[in-house]
Amino acid sequence: MKIKLLFILFVIMLHHVVQAQQFAIPRIVATEHNLLQYKENNQLKGPTIEILNNLLKDINIKKEVEFMPWARAYNIAENTANTIILSMVRTPEREHKFYWIGKVSQLVRVFVSLKSIPKNYVTNNQQALKKVVAVTRNSNSHKELLHRGFIEGKNLYIVSSPQRAFQLLLNKKVDLIYNDPNVIEDYINSETNSSAKIAFAPIKLVDQRDSYIAINKNSDPTLVKKLRTSMAKFSKTKHYQELLVQ
Repeated sequence: MKIKLLFILFVIMLHHVVQAQQFAIPRIVATEHNLLQYKENNQLKGPTIEILNNLLKDINIKKEVEFMPWARAYNIAENTANTIILSMVRTPEREHKFYWIGKVSQLVRVFVSLKSIPKNYVTNNQQALKKVVAVTRNSNSHKELLHRGFIEGKNLYIVSSPQRAFQLLLNKKVDLIYNDPNVIEDYINSETNSSAKIAFAPIKLVDQRDSYIAINKNSDPTLVKKLRTSMAKFSKTKHYQELLVQ
């Protein structure tokens, strides 16, 4: 009788656990970004990581972020259900491929040169077309520059990561990089012994971009709903607003 009662209690508890988490466990992919998401002493850090962790905690999920080159991360997220990607610029081309969970940062994209080489300073696209620009493969910046007339192998140098582009600029292997000046300055100050200074044209509204946590469009609807509900709650907090402007 006692064994039967314990079995019944076990079945009831198991039922409640299943009911509480009847949705897919996501895979999470990303590329390291010096100001948003990165590893430091084997710990994941950055405002995007903090936002993600708050969402996962709220829906009772523990899952590690897999860092990899951007092209691979994007390909996995685009083609694999229940895959979260962070952080990604929202564009018309990508809009229908993902559910957009929430904004995690406000970025800038401008042409950046070394201050020590004044001839490489540019203020517009036409001037930049005469230079060699490093950009991350399959990133939004890559596609944007192709649309603006840049040609791979001529004035566009493709790399696997933003960090590789930064290294090429500092080593004077390229004239420009197309990225966020704050990210570049942080890389120089934290990852190198260089005293290099960068130069870029005044930032305009058109140079600003919003990036998001997104999830594959074919993902479990319950998972998507839970993430969106959690994000809606968290986005109303003071902590979220502080993370957004870091």
